[in-house]
Amino acid sequence: MNMSPLILATAAFLLFAPGSHAAEVPAGIADPDKALSDPIYHDPVFWWRMSSLPKDVFEPDPYFYWPPAVITGAPAPFLLAAKVGQTTVNPKALEAASVWAQSHESSALIVIHRGKVQLEQYWKKVVADQLTNGRAITRSVTPMLLGFAVADGKLKLDDPIGQYITEWRDDLRGQITVRQLAQNVSGLEVTESLPVTQVYGNKDLCLAYCGDVVRAALNYDRTSPPGTRFEVAQENTQLLALVIERAMNVPVQQLLSERVWKKIGASDAAFQFDRPNGVARVMCCMRATPRDWARLGVLVMQNGRWNGQQVLPKGWAEAMATPSSRNPNFGLGLWLGSPYVASRSYFEGKPGVMPQSEPFLADDVRMMEGGGFRTVYMVPSRDLMILRLGQQVKDWDHAALVNTVIRGMKR
Repeated sequence: MNMSPLILATAAFLLFAPGSHAAEVPAGIADPDKALSDPIYHDPVFWWRMSSLPKDVFEPDPYFYWPPAVITGAPAPFLLAAKVGQTTVNPKALEAASVWAQSHESSALIVIHRGKVQLEQYWKKVVADQLTNGRAITRSVTPMLLGFAVADGKLKLDDPIGQYITEWRDDLRGQITVRQLAQNVSGLEVTESLPVTQVYGNKDLCLAYCGDVVRAALNYDRTSPPGTRFEVAQENTQLLALVIERAMNVPVQQLLSERVWKKIGASDAAFQFDRPNGVARVMCCMRATPRDWARLGVLVMQNGRWNGQQVLPKGWAEAMATPSSRNPNFGLGLWLGSPYVASRSYFEGKPGVMPQSEPFLADDVRMMEGGGFRTVYMVPSRDLMILRLGQQVKDWDHAALVNTVIRGMKR
């Protein structure tokens, strides 16, 4: 039987009109009258991700990094390895570091001292030229690019971000400074950790999966005055990238490629676009080879120099390693090893999550670190860089690898 257009229209109105659901919505289920007004429910990229979830959402399979925002490289030979019997770190210390790393679920360990590779080992089927997920190591990359915007005169660290994020020009959030974003003292919201199955109101899930990462980042509220609390809010780095892109009129993946990646001889790497030909998602999960993560560590350890040439703006690596007023263990995108803290926290006033059994044996340890205790350790005073990739373990000790290698250095 054919139904008239009037009857169909009336039925549709009754079905989708506010308050039209017949039964009370149970706990844990989003009210459809509210949920369907959220752009997340009209986002095909988000729903592709949700319907294609990998077994481990923290360690996704390669397909899940679609679409790649390629960071074009200019591959050059890796640093030379020290010859057998000519290492500048005692072989017994290197062996001890290797054994410790392997027993703590590591997949890669590279030790570079005085410009020579002292140790390079891989486990768990990882190889030297394989793209590997840096997770939150990624958050140290965007602050490096900030240095170019400052050096080129495109912005100042104490500019209010509303000068660049015009959506917030007349919003209190626009008063946050560029420096405060980079130092994780923005005062922006740290949301409650919600399960991946809870879609409505899950801002962090949208930041990670939605097809418009700018809209997702702009959706976070201001919860405290800027500069008053240290909190690693996920949106900070994404908003910092937005500021840099708008100030320099260059996408971050292109800026990284042209100003850093090619100059240090790295191979192609990748952020993830939020959607095809969209915006790079930079708060997590840049993929690069273990050797290229090591190159980046050597670059920062050498105060921005590579093969005798200044790559990062002069003095910028030191600026990144200058402690913030709110957290002496964090600068502009870099973690700092001094003063010693037995368990560093990502959120002021909350329990620590980075256990360390003893002080580092050097006062100038700098770190880029991500989930699973992935860490790039840089020690300029000892001309030392250590890269460790791998999984999270319960008995992690942040001091173990650095101090084992330092104790084994030959005089």
